[in-house]
Amino acid sequence: MFIIPLAGKISWRNPPVITIGIILINCLVFFFLQSGERQMFYQAEEYYFDSGLAEIEVTRYIEYVKQKSEDTSDFLQPDQMDEETLFRYHMEMDSDSYFTQKLHSEEIISREDPEYAKWKGLRNNYEEKLSRVVFIKYGFRPAYKAPLTSFTYMFLHAGFGHLLSNMIFLWIVGCILELGCGRILYTGVYLIGGLLSVGFFWLIYMESTVPLVGASGAIAGLMGTFTVLFGKKKVNIFYSLGFYFNYVKIPAIILLPIWIGNELFQLFFSEVSHVAYVAHIGGLAGGAIMGLIILKSPGALDEQIFMEEPKDEIPPLLEKALNSISELDMEEGRRILKKVLVKDPYNISALTHLFNVEKQDPENQRFHETAKKLLSLLSQNSESQKTAYDIYKEYISLSKRAKLSPELYLRLSTICMETGHSENAKRILAILLKKKSDLPGITTALLKLANCYKLEGMPDSWRRILQVICSKYPNSPEAQIAKKALKG
Repeated sequence: MFIIPLAGKISWRNPPVITIGIILINCLVFFFLQSGERQMFYQAEEYYFDSGLAEIEVTRYIEYVKQKSEDTSDFLQPDQMDEETLFRYHMEMDSDSYFTQKLHSEEIISREDPEYAKWKGLRNNYEEKLSRVVFIKYGFRPAYKAPLTSFTYMFLHAGFGHLLSNMIFLWIVGCILELGCGRILYTGVYLIGGLLSVGFFWLIYMESTVPLVGASGAIAGLMGTFTVLFGKKKVNIFYSLGFYFNYVKIPAIILLPIWIGNELFQLFFSEVSHVAYVAHIGGLAGGAIMGLIILKSPGALDEQIFMEEPKDEIPPLLEKALNSISELDMEEGRRILKKVLVKDPYNISALTHLFNVEKQDPENQRFHETAKKLLSLLSQNSESQKTAYDIYKEYISLSKRAKLSPELYLRLSTICMETGHSENAKRILAILLKKKSDLPGITTALLKLANCYKLEGMPDSWRRILQVICSKYPNSPEAQIAKKALKG
């Protein structure tokens, strides 16, 4: 089961620099410090078996276990062990923290032992090779707990897939928390979440010698905090059940028992896995507690960040308006569309539908006002030029007397040129030359029209437009360009 919250309040005016920084640190550690560590680990293990160290230590381990066991019939003699059996006993020995601690403290092979010198030299070489392996040195091993590895483990990863999945969750949850909590508090939540996660893991697996690595414990802390800070407010989530996925909006706090329940299910009922479910549970629970503390701390949060996303009322209103129009209830459709435009004055879809309603009575002033608003919006976007031209053509075909502003006409002339309708642009500019010849930008539009004619292979029209520029606007920069073009 895969469940993630989807938040859309990230603002690059106040970028989530701490989240970005943590992601960069994790990536740098993985791609540089951890580069090649698997090969180094395998080389160390190969040395362990090839050097004879395995035979020395595994033999002592078998003797140690025999002494603790009442039934010794199942134990093999040293000369009966093959490579596979030797490896199996080595794995058992390595996971027996009590024995390994006694081994390291020289209680198993003491200085008086005839094999001590050989064993000590081999053991030192083996440990020196292991010390180069980052996940061994800086991963958290409960049996050998160290304050430093309680921090460093959360910046290490077992593989690229492990890193990628953790960084995706960190980005999704971390950004919104950083913006809402502030950078200092957010950093504290991340680090403390990681510590609480590893602390709970240690309580359950005190004797484990397997290194714990990964940012998932700290990220689980962020997730727990996220659910509490949003509380009963509804958030969008994406979920997948493997064969089915969808979006749903639920109160954020419901995610906490779902996430913890999923980790518990995986822990007790899934196959053997290297995923640290216990650490995730500790992080989620610890993060939830931190969330409660933050809620009780006045001024700790930017409340606006954690407000529920407002419901988008526009789509259902548009659908309702179209239903009314399809039923020929134009008055009701008009009323609903105007309601949409009160909420969103720049909604092109609503203006287009309103234009289609008002064109039923083209002599009404409402038709002209709607056409003017719609064309003004469409003419400001280069991607909607064709739509603007089509609306303009329909408008002037229905209206006996168009009522557009000179500035809008000038923009429409450019749109006519851009869509390959130079003659329509010429007609618009001719009207403007008669009624508003001092309109700013008209000389630029005339020069552009001349260039259109030139590209279309119409030299006479090109020349006439240039001559108009020179005669009507002799002191303009465009006139200087036109004179040079005519001379050339």
